[in-house]
Amino acid sequence: MSDRLQQFIQLLRTDDFMSGQDLARKSGISRSAIWKYIVKLRRYGYSIESRRGMGYRLTARTDLPVPWELEEILKTSFVGRKVVFKESVDSTQSLALRLAEKGEASGLVVIAEQQTAGRGRLKRKWASPKGGLWLSVILKPSITITMSTMLPFAAALAVCDAIRESAKADAKLKWPNDVMISGKKVAGILLDMSAEADRINYVVIGIGINANNDTSKLKIDRHAKPDISSIKDSTGKEVNRLELAANLLSKLEIYCSVLEKYGPDPIIREWKSRSDMLGKKITIVQQDRTLSGIASDIKEDGSLVLKHKRKEINIVAGDIIIS
Repeated sequence: MSDRLQQFIQLLRTDDFMSGQDLARKSGISRSAIWKYIVKLRRYGYSIESRRGMGYRLTARTDLPVPWELEEILKTSFVGRKVVFKESVDSTQSLALRLAEKGEASGLVVIAEQQTAGRGRLKRKWASPKGGLWLSVILKPSITITMSTMLPFAAALAVCDAIRESAKADAKLKWPNDVMISGKKVAGILLDMSAEADRINYVVIGIGINANNDTSKLKIDRHAKPDISSIKDSTGKEVNRLELAANLLSKLEIYCSVLEKYGPDPIIREWKSRSDMLGKKITIVQQDRTLSGIASDIKEDGSLVLKHKRKEINIVAGDIIIS
């Protein structure tokens, strides 16, 4: 279907109107199917003008990261070279995990316009309405299981850099895997892994970005709501999600390659340079305790070094409040 849609879109990319008859003849589809294609493309966000007696013409392309549009602008060797796009899905992470179990190749990306049961860290719900960028990537990296703790950091770097480039926003990073703008969370990272002995079978990295959605309408915990934002809410303008996705996938491939070749050091160094919290007083909330201190460093295993009452504590999990 994508090949035929792509051909149909190319026919509409002219300065002049094209009649339904010409569209049917050149695309090899029936006249009755023309309107179905027009409706489908409009649903995907394309702007198509129609005039009686003249036909149709494309006036604006979609910003949805649909496979045929991504294919034209993506600059990667394997990440995103195969894309599964869904208008609605329970969770891109769940679908990607099922596909990984069936043996799909490294680099496959699942993208959805909306999720009905999106999830974040610690099985928390992740509101995923239309307007955001929701995707999961299957990877089979040549790294040790120990080094896999760096993959969320590599993904967070990719998201941060993509937002900076596509939205011209000053995105920052917050441990362990949040991407922030002006102190509010706009994106999160989730990782699921299948491994045995000392070998990684596959990892699935889930990425959720509040891009153009109105976060004031999200049904989330009222205490967390003030700390959640979107790129649009933070900058006052929409970001092109197609461009954002292409930048993200390209940078994810780069950072994962860096991790494979050079280990954790360059990833940690780059992550720290974009940190929104190192050197600041923070409070860490864990299930059985709450600690306050100075966030001083990130170790090779991804743990956070907290200076607490004249001693250093390694933190491997917890929610952080920056003072």
